[in-house]
Amino acid sequence: MAEVIGLTGQTGAGKSTVRELFKAKGAAVIDADAVSHDIVDNDLSCLTDIVEHFSCIVLNDKGKLNRKALGRIVFSDPKKLAVLNKIMFPYIVSAIKGKVTAYEHAGARMIVIDGATLIESGCSKMCSVLISVTAEEETRLTRIIHRDGISKRDAVCRVSTQHPEEFYIEASDYVIKNNGTPGDLEREAERVLDEIEGKAKSALTEDKA
Repeated sequence: MAEVIGLTGQTGAGKSTVRELFKAKGAAVIDADAVSHDIVDNDLSCLTDIVEHFSCIVLNDKGKLNRKALGRIVFSDPKKLAVLNKIMFPYIVSAIKGKVTAYEHAGARMIVIDGATLIESGCSKMCSVLISVTAEEETRLTRIIHRDGISKRDAVCRVSTQHPEEFYIEASDYVIKNNGTPGDLEREAERVLDEIEGKAKSALTEDKA
């Protein structure tokens, strides 16, 4: 049975960087955001559900989801974001369960599920360990603006819809604070991963004894 690690945290905190560091150490990774994109691009029933609730203004001229248009709607209204999550979560959870099973059958020793809403969606229930990545708000805003090419106003809207740091601290087994240099983040991520692997090996040894 693979060790399934949940990786979550605030947008712009650096989850993706930590995910890639774990991948470089041999972990199989599942990017929940990529799973979500694949669903809305290829699952007509999901896209239909979204259009029924938010109208055709969230579609582009090719009939595909216009993510920026949808983002402007849901990231400025928590109630509408909650509606979108209610639509998307069942599809995402089902798809991720399938990927976890596939990786386990392929013999993966460690699987990392990276998702901003890992806890809210219920995907964290698949995980034996939960890690959150957090960072100071101004740092996150700067990263989001640079990463997504959006205005500071839009970035602030996104940040305002998310939980405070305390939410992640209380829910997680480990918290990685990404307020320093890339080197600091890499060292802290490696420390956490080494500790998780050490505990997993100890548990395996005890089971065999």
